[in-house]
Amino acid sequence: MRKFAVAAVIRQGNKILLHQRSMSSRGQAGKWENAGGEVENDETPEQAIVREIMEELNVVFVPGKILYEDDFENGEDVWHVMVFGGTITGSPKIVSEEISMSLKWYEISKLNEVDLASYTRQDFLKFGWVK
Repeated sequence: MRKFAVAAVIRQGNKILLHQRSMSSRGQAGKWENAGGEVENDETPEQAIVREIMEELNVVFVPGKILYEDDFENGEDVWHVMVFGGTITGSPKIVSEEISMSLKWYEISKLNEVDLASYTRQDFLKFGWVK
């Protein structure tokens, strides 16, 4: 089945905002990732990323350009992912400890030292931020 997902790269200067997945997450528990999630049937990708950022970080996300799009397989599903750049209004905070354990701004030069979720590492490889 084909599914659609969105993610956001929230950057301020040389830092990236990441959140740490809760230990009860269905996958990649405790790993650091970009905020994002699945596009619902009645949404555009832009609407989905705005909703996901509000749900996960409690800030308004203003989508910028699409940084890249890619497809990947996960079991029987094929996911089409759109990664947006953009800006936020407000101060990010943990909305639910069932989703996120922690939030942190990481310097891009230090991302190799972060325990990233595999899909976030894949994003950052494309940007040349990790090895």
